[in-house]
Amino acid sequence: MRAAVAALAFSAVFSLAANGAEPATAVVDLGGSNAYVRSDPGLALCGISLFVRAGLDRQTSDQNGLAALVAQSILRTPVNAVALTDAVTARGGSLEYSVSPQYVRFYLEAPAGLLPALATLVAGVLSAPSFDPLTLNAARTALATRIAADDRDPRRVGLQMLRAAHYIGGAGMPSLGTTSSLAAFGPADAQAFFHQWYVRGDAFLTVVGQTGEASDAASRALDAAVPAGAPIPSAVIGTHEFAAQPKRLVTRRDVYAPFVVLGFAAPSLGDPDFAAALVMRTMLTEVLEPNAASTPPLLLRPGGAIYGYDTAPAFMSVWLNGGRIDPTEGLTSLDAVLKRAAAQPLTDTIVSRFKARARGEWALENLSLEERTWELGNAVAQGLDADVAARVDEAIGRVTPADLQRVAKRYFQRFDVALVLPREGSGG
Repeated sequence: MRAAVAALAFSAVFSLAANGAEPATAVVDLGGSNAYVRSDPGLALCGISLFVRAGLDRQTSDQNGLAALVAQSILRTPVNAVALTDAVTARGGSLEYSVSPQYVRFYLEAPAGLLPALATLVAGVLSAPSFDPLTLNAARTALATRIAADDRDPRRVGLQMLRAAHYIGGAGMPSLGTTSSLAAFGPADAQAFFHQWYVRGDAFLTVVGQTGEASDAASRALDAAVPAGAPIPSAVIGTHEFAAQPKRLVTRRDVYAPFVVLGFAAPSLGDPDFAAALVMRTMLTEVLEPNAASTPPLLLRPGGAIYGYDTAPAFMSVWLNGGRIDPTEGLTSLDAVLKRAAAQPLTDTIVSRFKARARGEWALENLSLEERTWELGNAVAQGLDADVAARVDEAIGRVTPADLQRVAKRYFQRFDVALVLPREGSGG
C-alpha cells in the first residue's frame, strides 16, 4: 500500500504541475464576514466550514473542555425532538465540528442543491443553541466516548502531554477536555462562553466543491446566524523553551506496548522554513519506517511523525512503537540522524530523494472536501493568504541541503520526551 500511495502522490503532484496550480481562492463579502471560495465544478458535493475564534486559547485555566462542550452542545441541540446533527443527516447532509487551539470549526457537507435548506436548519440552532441540562448531558456523553477513544491511542496521549508542557495557557489543553473537567460545567458556563466568543466579527467561512448560488445562499445563512459582534483581540500563544536536557513525562495507559513520543518546536505554516521542516518530517519518518509494500495498522508500525501546523507556533512530534522497535535503538537512530543533519549538509542526492517524497506526501495531505476547507481556513485563521498552501509544493522543490541543515540546527536539537507505558495487567 505504501508503494501505491507514493505512486498516487507523485501522480497528484505531476497532475498539478501539468494543469497549473489550483485557481486562486475567491473572497466573497457576505455582509458580515468573508467567505473564501474555491470552486471544483467536477464535484457533485460542496463543503462549507465555519470558523469561529472560540478555540482552546479562549479557555481560562479552569475551563478545560468548555470550548468542546459548547460546540458539541450546538450539534446536540434538538430540532423537532432530534439532535441537529441527526436532523442534518436525515436530510442528506453531514455536520461535524473540531476544536483547535485557535478556533472552532463547523463543517457542513451535502449535494449542492441541498445546502440552502440544511444551512437554514443549522443557522436556526447556531443563532440560539440549547445549553439546558438535558442537552449538556448528551454532549458530555458524546465527548466522553471520543475522549475514551483518544485515550486508547498512545500517540495522542503522548502528544497531548508534550503540548501541555510546551504551550502556555489554554492552547495546551486537551482539545476535548477530560471527563472530570467536563462534569464541572453547567448551563450558565456554556451560555457565557458562547455569548463571549461566538461573534461574527471573528468568524469566516471556507467553501470548496460545487459552488454557486446554492453555496452562496448557505454561506450567507450561516454567517448571519453567528451573533453580531466586533472582533476580539487574541493574545499571542506563548510557549516554554526546551531545555538542554529533555524533560521526561511518564504516564500509564491500557496500551499493548510502550510508546515513546518526542516533541519539537517547528516552523509554522507561512514560515520560510516550513517547506524544509516538511522534508525533515519525511526524513525522520523514513528512519523509523523504511519503504514497505504496505501501510500497516498502528499496532504493526514502528514509528512515524505528526506535524501540528494548525497552531502558530507549530509543533512536531515523532513517535516510536516499543512493540515493533526497541525504544533505545530507535532513539539512538533518531539522535544520530538529527546530529548528522545539523553538523553538515546532506548530499544533494539524499536531499532530492527526501524532497520528492515530501512533495508526494504534501499532495496527499488534504484531499477530501473537509480537509480542503480546513486547509483554506487554517491559513486565514493564522493571518496568511488563503492560497499559501498551494505554494508549498514549489517551496519544497527549492529546499537545499543548507536549508535542511539550518532547520535541523534551529528546531530539532532540543525536545521533550513522553513515555506512555502499559498498566500492569493491560497486556503490554
